[in-house]
Amino acid sequence: MNSSHHRRRVRLAALSITLTVAIATAACSSDEDAATSTNSATPSTASSQESTEIVDIVRRQVADLGLSAAVFGVWRGDDEVALGAVGESPVGVPATTDMQLRVGQPMEPMLSTVLLQLDEEGTLPLDQPIAKWEPNFPRAETITPRMLANSTSGISDYVTDPQFLKLFTDNPMKGWTSQEILNLANSRPPLFEPGTSWAYAHSDLTLLGDVMEKATGKPLGDLLQQRVFDPLGMDNSSVVLTPQMDEPILHGYTNERGVFEDSTFWNPTAFLHSGNMNAPVADVGRWVRALGTGELLSDKAFEQQMAPTTAGLGSMTADKFFSFGTGHLDGWLVMNPSYGGYNGLALYYPDSKTTIVVYATLGPTTNADLNNAVSMGKEIGTLLEPDHPPQVPTP
Repeated sequence: MNSSHHRRRVRLAALSITLTVAIATAACSSDEDAATSTNSATPSTASSQESTEIVDIVRRQVADLGLSAAVFGVWRGDDEVALGAVGESPVGVPATTDMQLRVGQPMEPMLSTVLLQLDEEGTLPLDQPIAKWEPNFPRAETITPRMLANSTSGISDYVTDPQFLKLFTDNPMKGWTSQEILNLANSRPPLFEPGTSWAYAHSDLTLLGDVMEKATGKPLGDLLQQRVFDPLGMDNSSVVLTPQMDEPILHGYTNERGVFEDSTFWNPTAFLHSGNMNAPVADVGRWVRALGTGELLSDKAFEQQMAPTTAGLGSMTADKFFSFGTGHLDGWLVMNPSYGGYNGLALYYPDSKTTIVVYATLGPTTNADLNNAVSMGKEIGTLLEPDHPPQVPTP
């Protein structure tokens, strides 16, 4: 494949942020029982009609997009509207909601949530230059943790570096260290002076994770376990530094390297600190609800986390902005992970406390250049919020 085509694919695979698109199907016949069966779908206190319609949306789109499987969850407040799985992944095994998947980008606001906690405790001030913890990093005297969390540091995104693209394509099982990643990030000039504009970069998250580890003396996985997973009861979630996953596993498949392959065990450290965690869909939903309500933060810290402080920088506006790891689009909180055969969309609408989480795994004819979970999540959101549907582009 040509380099520009592959670059587009890897940018998607690297947990791209919808805002960069918002502001700046291949149909396939499939076995009725396998590709369009619902293996589990549990209506709770919401109307059974809504639950049925949500299941129908997922079932239809899994077939239309040629997906292997999809898992999904919808909540209003903490009340479960629907929780289900459609299709097979691995092939021949019905998908179930307890299967582990690669979470990707929803991990990013977890870092910011812990960062805001550490700021209030005085351990890691938001606006203190990172030179205290990373004295040798270029521009460390002017880059702050807040800038890293908000993508306003100007550090080049290593994911778009040709050297990374080649290494990743040649061997997606390769493990990555933060030093390797940051060396790549610094091999190209910064995009702008720190704090003067906005550009999403996975490099920011890698560096932020390192700063948090040095400021606390704890591995990032331990910080998230103690400050996010345990308080929220996310008992099946974990930060991972190897390709290992615990059974049962929702297998990822992709054709982005030019051949259809099982990509489940591609090494997630390629996106170190910006997506290297595993969880089932219900745990992701638990996190999104906590994020949307500020459950783990003080009122003051939560107000900071949700504020449009990046508006006016780069392509950001008061209605479409990025803040502390989360995209904000016309009132909806948006996270759109996509990596190694896993496509996802997580949405939260504060007015009705509606949470929507969908993860899909690709099939042989699925378009790997798209995040195939976006159309499902948008249609569910439109069903539940017809007067204010989510306006999420499909990158």
